[in-house]
Amino acid sequence: MNISPASMTILNVEFERLRRIRMIRLMADVMAFLDEIQSSLPSKGISNPRCPFGRSLIHYAAIGDCTELLVHLIEYRTEIDYLDRNKRTPLSWAAEYGSLNAVRILLKHGAKVNTIDDIYCTPLTWLVKAGDVESGSLAATEAYLRKKGARRRGLIRAWFLNKLGLL
Repeated sequence: MNISPASMTILNVEFERLRRIRMIRLMADVMAFLDEIQSSLPSKGISNPRCPFGRSLIHYAAIGDCTELLVHLIEYRTEIDYLDRNKRTPLSWAAEYGSLNAVRILLKHGAKVNTIDDIYCTPLTWLVKAGDVESGSLAATEAYLRKKGARRRGLIRAWFLNKLGLL
């Protein structure tokens, strides 16, 4: 899939925003992963590779509220609830980082609002318990998720289901 020059300009800005996120900035492997993807976009187009930590590009796009990148990945037919190695979805990462625009896009395209990861947390749980304080939109993201039916009860519910042998 070819990327237009106008879209590439926006994508470059989004990649720079990703590099400024503390978690990403402190991980050399992730920085190299993002550099490699960005440099290959003009020639290879969009894809959804995984980094050494088991997250894919759609997870990082959600973390960074990279709407242009998310739209390209969705057009590429990337699975909207694609799981990382900890069974976290892009929505879970977007919620934790207060990426309101990414949350809206993901939910609009069918992301499940109450998915449970490998430690029985929902996206709303991540936002409330570990939300990135550098984000200025945690409250708005929380309000939007709650409006869309998000719950924090994943941990307790999953524990019971696990005890009953249903999970």
